[in-house]
Amino acid sequence: MKVIGVLGSPVKRGTNSLLQKSLDTLSEAGIETELLHITDYNLQFCQGCNTCLREGRCVIEDDLTKIGDKLIEADGIILASPSYFGSPTAQLKNLMDRSRYLKMQDHKLKNKLLGVISSSGLNQGGGQSTIEDINRFGLTHGMLIIGPAATPQTDANMVIGTSETEEGWQRVKDDKKAMKLAGNLGTRMADLLEQLN
Repeated sequence: MKVIGVLGSPVKRGTNSLLQKSLDTLSEAGIETELLHITDYNLQFCQGCNTCLREGRCVIEDDLTKIGDKLIEADGIILASPSYFGSPTAQLKNLMDRSRYLKMQDHKLKNKLLGVISSSGLNQGGGQSTIEDINRFGLTHGMLIIGPAATPQTDANMVIGTSETEEGWQRVKDDKKAMKLAGNLGTRMADLLEQLN
């Protein structure tokens, strides 16, 4: 079993720490993992030609199929993006848009587990809407969306790290609650993969 983590941030900082925590937890459970940093790939913007709709392929010759092939092979996928004005980064949104060819190939991502991670500077800085946007992408592909499902009385239902504290500022990797939830997401994905396979 394998889980692919896709870091949609242009930099490897806070969101990367949360994603790495989920992947480390999966590895500890015996699940193979791989982290893809989206900026390591050449992804052009969609041209709107609709070849993907008609033929199930993209005409742009770039690294899209390299990422797509990895997503197809994975049993689970974790997409991670900081909140940029309450939405995923342009880099991740571009991948989401360009993945349409996978849907047109009879839902190549259908029934794969999808976990989502976000981060924001402020406590109410758009992390939730970022996750909701990515969840809609998963629903469009027919994926099975999961959250951390930790302690119901005290833990959030989404993994969102923040820099804001009551005392000032922190690094997202120092957001203990978010790091715990990222670990819970990894544990839950590992448990579900074991049950489904």
